[in-house]
Amino acid sequence: MSPPTPKPEGTILYVDDTEAQRYAVSRVLRNAGFHVLEARTGQQALDMSNPSPDVIILDVNLPDISGIEVCKRLKAGESTARTPIMQVSATAVSTEARVAGLEGGADAYLTQPIEPQELVATVRALLRVRRSEEQLWKSQVQYRSFFEANPLPCLVFDTSDLRILTVNAAAIQHYGYSREEFASMTPRDLVAPEDEAAFLQALTETDSSKHSLHTWNHVTKAGKVIDVEMTWAPLQLNSENVRLAILQDITEKQALQIAQHHEEIRRLLLERALQAQEDERRRIARELHDEAGQLMTSLLVGLRSLSDARRLADAKQQAKRLREITSNAINELGRLARGLHSSVLDDLGIEVAIQRFATEFSQAHDIHVALNMTAAHLSEFTSDEQIHLYRIVQEALTNVARHSQAKHVNIEFRTLEFGLDVIIQDDGRGFSSATQSSSRHLGIEGMRQRAASLGGTLHTNSSKNGGAQVRVYLPNRKKVQGDGAAEKPL
Repeated sequence: MSPPTPKPEGTILYVDDTEAQRYAVSRVLRNAGFHVLEARTGQQALDMSNPSPDVIILDVNLPDISGIEVCKRLKAGESTARTPIMQVSATAVSTEARVAGLEGGADAYLTQPIEPQELVATVRALLRVRRSEEQLWKSQVQYRSFFEANPLPCLVFDTSDLRILTVNAAAIQHYGYSREEFASMTPRDLVAPEDEAAFLQALTETDSSKHSLHTWNHVTKAGKVIDVEMTWAPLQLNSENVRLAILQDITEKQALQIAQHHEEIRRLLLERALQAQEDERRRIARELHDEAGQLMTSLLVGLRSLSDARRLADAKQQAKRLREITSNAINELGRLARGLHSSVLDDLGIEVAIQRFATEFSQAHDIHVALNMTAAHLSEFTSDEQIHLYRIVQEALTNVARHSQAKHVNIEFRTLEFGLDVIIQDDGRGFSSATQSSSRHLGIEGMRQRAASLGGTLHTNSSKNGGAQVRVYLPNRKKVQGDGAAEKPL
């Protein structure tokens, strides 16, 4: 079995009108392992260059078209622009001739006679260049294909002046600008004004040779504000250092995360409410048994003793004791009822209810409470809304007693032009920012939910020197009903 024919190193098109010279050079190339095509005129060279050979060796002096002109035409053709061309000549050997050949597009210029080893080495060098350029060209084609086909908006911008060099179709569709409009813009033109300073700082701080990921607000041509995750990476484009930026709209993703966060808070609040309900039932059952139950038992025993009394004086004495027991039972049941709902709130209004609760709180926990409600007008709130406000104050003071180790608490109600401002300030140890932002701190979240149900807001703050502040803003009810919105205090 005969050995397989070795694969040629490449296809060479050799163009020379001298038959003897053409034979000699072609023989050297074939012996070196190349497949050789021969042409003797410039027109034949142009006709035989499609499909393009790997290398073209082109004599300068041809009978019909100058070899330099043929070279220019080949370099201008789309299919042959990247084909290496070696110009050769036995007569045009001056420096000016070499310069003219190289400026005409030739990749090499040799003068005859040419040593076979030099000829083969030059051809192989041109082939290496051709293969490297082909790989680079293919990678650029793949990059451009990926760039245009990417469903995410992509843009390339200059690292020096931030000018946008090119964008893909997704960027045009997502932002609403045309390619011509993008060409006169920079990425900072897409960033919302409040994020522009942070964007420019990130550009200066980020190493241009590394990847970077940031999240900012962007504004489309239509004025829509979107949350964008922007990833950029270094890129070489036409020997220039640029950055490729990939933009992902995460507005819906963040909205979903916020909704999930709120749903988690509602679930935890519900769990806490159910647990508090069960704890309250157990407490009431225990206190009814231990306090009211014992008083009722004592009353029953006393009534039996009264029925067995034989003297009027004993009966009167027993009746007196029974009245005391009955009075204690009534007070105890009243205390339990007030724990469930303040009757003072219904009978005398929220001002008196808060004042009484503040007094009882101060006595029970030995914390001085300074309450200022002289500038508050709460009559515009319904009874249900007043209960929410009462519970916010109640929860805030409960948190002070549980966590703050405070000695003084100031509560101030202020009626503003557009609503009610309530500030609860203590001098305790304060709390961390993580505590106020944690979804697990359900006391704060419960107050915030109550404020939101009234159309208001609740903010917490803790200073470095200790102390904490809870600030509630509730819009003016009449103003909300009349205008549909109320201005919040700064």
